Amino acid sequence: MRLLPLLLTLGCALGGDGPATPGSASAQGAASAAQLATQAAEIEALAQQLTALTDESRRKVESGASTPEAEIAQMRALMAQIDEKNAKLQADLAALEASTHTAAGDPAPPVVDPKR
Repeated sequence: MRLLPLLLTLGCALGGDGPATPGSASAQGAASAAQLATQAAEIEALAQQLTALTDESRRKVESGASTPEAEIAQMRALMAQIDEKNAKLQADLAALEASTHTAAGDPAPPVVDPKR
């Protein structure tokens, strides 16, 4: 993900050495970055569940315990959760990037990669 460059940018743009002062822009940026990391971990966990579900579904269908349609419906529901959480993560990341950019005092707008 794009989290490492963001964390490096936060470190350079928002503060100096030592812990951030509570309530400061650095502290808020660090809290936002931590929240993004939590969101990314939730998405990763769901992706791992989807992988496990795929293997389990294959076994169920092969043994006759379930139908392909039922298993596909479960996978689609999980994929929808992943897509929803990823969309929120991307929006939150873009907002943090924009606020970091503003806090750094850079007058140029952030460059948006069309591949995002």
